[in-house]
Amino acid sequence: MTNWKIYSYYGCTNFLQMDNHRPQFNVWFLIGWYGTTVTSLVFASLLTIYISTAKVVKPVGQSFRLYAALPQTNTQVSDEIEKTDARAKIIENFLTGYKSPLAKYSNNFVEIADKYNLDYRLLPAIAMQESNGGRKVINDSFNPFGYGIYGSMKLKFNSWDEAIERVGRALREDYLNMGLTTPEKIMAKYTPPSLEKGGVWAKGVSSFMLKLR
Repeated sequence: MTNWKIYSYYGCTNFLQMDNHRPQFNVWFLIGWYGTTVTSLVFASLLTIYISTAKVVKPVGQSFRLYAALPQTNTQVSDEIEKTDARAKIIENFLTGYKSPLAKYSNNFVEIADKYNLDYRLLPAIAMQESNGGRKVINDSFNPFGYGIYGSMKLKFNSWDEAIERVGRALREDYLNMGLTTPEKIMAKYTPPSLEKGGVWAKGVSSFMLKLR
């Protein structure tokens, strides 16, 4: 049977104690429980860290080339626009809008303009004024500029590119070098009858040149 004893200190009751052969608390049980609890907490913490940490897995037996689709050499990027390309595109778009057979010769117009130091718009504008961009020409003449055609005299070329070259050179040598540097001045020699018609030719050429900007 368990005996209970009351211990007093200066007349005050402190606590009740069991008078038993066994210890009040199993010390070893407490130590084991504490150790198990701490171990579980540490294991749970380590597991959480392991799961949340990114892991790199090295492929086995595979070979990857990063950015394999990129050029193997460095590409230089320029902020400069080639004038030849821009001008040729302007001429091509312009003549295409009029369904001109000369549209695919836009690069020729630019090359000849640079070769003879001409305004790149001059030859296409004259072609538009004279033959609607080469759509109305004498059969097999390849002469969209009306150059060298006076009455019964009909100058013919073997191809469109030959016509562009020949007329471009003539404009430089026989007109611009002689001080005839505007459509109005060129008209006086190129097509004198237009003077009597109020300068229609020069007005037409100037109008087409403005559209080629």
